[in-house]
Formats: sequence, structure tokens, C-alpha cells
Amino acid sequence: MTDNLSRTKSRAKRLRSYLATQDIAITHAQSLEAIAQEDGHRDWNTLAALLAAESEPARATSEDNNPASTLPFKIGDRVTGTYHGSTYTGVILGLETASSAGVWRVKLHFDQPVEVGPGPNLRFHRQRVRMSIDASGTSVNVYGARDCHLTMQHL
Repeated sequence: MTDNLSRTKSRAKRLRSYLATQDIAITHAQSLEAIAQEDGHRDWNTLAALLAAESEPARATSEDNNPASTLPFKIGDRVTGTYHGSTYTGVILGLETASSAGVWRVKLHFDQPVEVGPGPNLRFHRQRVRMSIDASGTSVNVYGARDCHLTMQHL
């Protein structure tokens, strides 16, 4: 276990102990969630994943010399852009590499539902989407060619 992760769990234990002295009973899971919220994260799982990722040593790969191989986005980033022609702001909930070089799968949560649809009589509202993107934040198809369904930039 990493030092930061251990320290964060210790903070949760101390919080739980303190609240117990005040006759406020909470579970260990609730204290972990409280610490995550206090640190500005969505939940304990998000914080734990970020702490674990910080402790992992950087892995050298053959793609390290290719600037397109590093994505300028990370989980928790606030982003803005267009989705099927509608503008949005939101947060990145998930991010992973795809099987194609220079392509990532991203999971976004929009602050407000975005209206999409094939025509004026058939409209849908989406608030959470998954797309494949390239290093510029533009959606790509299964072959890695840009399809421009989604564009994404930092807020």
C-alpha cells in the first residue's frame, strides 16, 4: 500500500474515532467517503484510484517518444466541447487506452443533459457517454479515423 493511501486511510480512522467520542457512529466506509469529499473527489474509489496511480512508477514504452501517445486528459478533469453538435461542459469519469495506438476510450458525465437525435421529431437526452478519442480530444471511429461526433477541451 502506498504512503499516501495509508495516510488517507489513517485520516479516515481518526475521523471515525473522533466522531465516536462525540457519540456519532459512522462506518469505516462512511469515513472514507467523507475524507474523499473533503479532498474534493467524487467518492472514495476515485480518490483511492488517483492515489494508487500516483504511486505507480512511470512505465517506459516504445510510444514515449511519440507525442500523440500521451493524452493530455485525466480522470476528474473538467472539460467542454460539442457532442453531436450540442455544446456541453462536464467531467471525465473514466479513461483507458484502446487497442489502436493513439486512441483512448473516455467516459464523460455532462453537467446538464445534452439533446441529440436524428431529427426535430425524434430527440434524445444524454448525460453520460462513452466515446473513443484521439490525443486532440476528437472522437474517432474503430479504425482511428476522426468522426467528429465529440470534441473535448479543458475548461
